[in-house]
Amino acid sequence: MKAETKLRVAACAAGFALPRYNDLPSVGLYLDQTVQFVNGYFRSFCGVELTPSMVSNYVKKGVVDHPIRKKYTRDQIASLMYIAVSKTVLSIENIDTLFKMQREHCSAGTAYDIFCEELETSLSVVFGSKAAQPETVLNDERLLLRSTIFAAVNKMYLDCCFDALRQEQALWSDILPDLA
Repeated sequence: MKAETKLRVAACAAGFALPRYNDLPSVGLYLDQTVQFVNGYFRSFCGVELTPSMVSNYVKKGVVDHPIRKKYTRDQIASLMYIAVSKTVLSIENIDTLFKMQREHCSAGTAYDIFCEELETSLSVVFGSKAAQPETVLNDERLLLRSTIFAAVNKMYLDCCFDALRQEQALWSDILPDLA
């Protein structure tokens, strides 16, 4: 991969940060607003997105609580941020299992903030802007969360690389038409 392409890939994750739990909207958002809000943070990453029908299915399956007067609360938005990332590597049943485990150990706000920290750290490591930190002893829930996020981030990285390579190839085929 050319240096320019590597820079383009690294730029996908540069400066990425999610709002912390207390910074999520404190007023409820309608379905379309919720989807736009979540997707707005993941525009750089192919495949990390939600649709209104996906959200409705998560509600029907009981993975996300029903909206209150058709509005999604901070807890539901936090859950959907996690789902947007983890659905790329986990089944919805496994996501639901992780949610149940998390509820036994901490609040939705604490769990979401931990998710944000893990995601941002993993993005920095995988996309090359930060060296990996030494492993610490983790409880089962945190290890499952970290493993999920790391798998998802690796997929995000690969998607960005292949997208950049296709762009590079298209550029060269425009400049140098097939001479055969």
